[in-house]
Amino acid sequence: MKKILLFALVSFSNFYFSQSWNIQGNAGTNPATDFIGTTDNKDLVFRTNNAERFKIADGRMFFNINTIDGDGIDIIDNTPNKNSGTDVVWIKSVHPQSNDVGLLTISTSNWLYPIFSARENGKILMGVNGYNVSLASCSDCSNYRLFVKDGIKAEKVKVDVASANGWADYVFKKDYKLNSLEYVEKHIEEKGHLPNIPSAKEVVENGINLGEMNAKLLEKIEELTLYVIKLNKDFKKLEEENKKLRNNDTLNQ
Repeated sequence: MKKILLFALVSFSNFYFSQSWNIQGNAGTNPATDFIGTTDNKDLVFRTNNAERFKIADGRMFFNINTIDGDGIDIIDNTPNKNSGTDVVWIKSVHPQSNDVGLLTISTSNWLYPIFSARENGKILMGVNGYNVSLASCSDCSNYRLFVKDGIKAEKVKVDVASANGWADYVFKKDYKLNSLEYVEKHIEEKGHLPNIPSAKEVVENGINLGEMNAKLLEKIEELTLYVIKLNKDFKKLEEENKKLRNNDTLNQ
């Protein structure tokens, strides 16, 4: 009888502790079978002061933040020496998506107009419509990664130039064909803008590339420099001719 009672107590003890999770820590657990969670279609809810704070439902996580003191979520990395190339937060998309899937979006209550959005296709949107409607008419959007609405203010902006040919010093090469001022005048009268410079209509429709536009503007500055140099030479030549004429007049008097 004692053996039967002892066996029953041991069996009950094993059953009880196998169904419990010690809040002071557990050892000898099997991740395949031992876990905190649900096995049915119910949500997993975490509460403090009997108020829901965090919930896992349908593979998604929800934070219910209600505090006026301090930040809602703090992620504190207390690692004294991290390995190079590591991140405090890493968001990974395992299955590449061809459609417009977001990795991280920050918005106000009006979620259709997010403040910041990092997309799975590698594009970063700031202040752009959630459905990227404002990018629909962009013919060359695939060539860019960052889209910012309402402007960028910065203390310094550096634009890389792919090669020396992308800059305008070709104007000073001996084989450069400088348009005559008569040609430039006629072009302005007919087109309403300088040669090799986009019109106002083209700028409105296509925007401008800062690097390319700076090179074009420099092209015009260098062309103006050549015009001024030529005019200066012509002026000196005329001045010399006038001087000779005056000397001849003086001798003839």
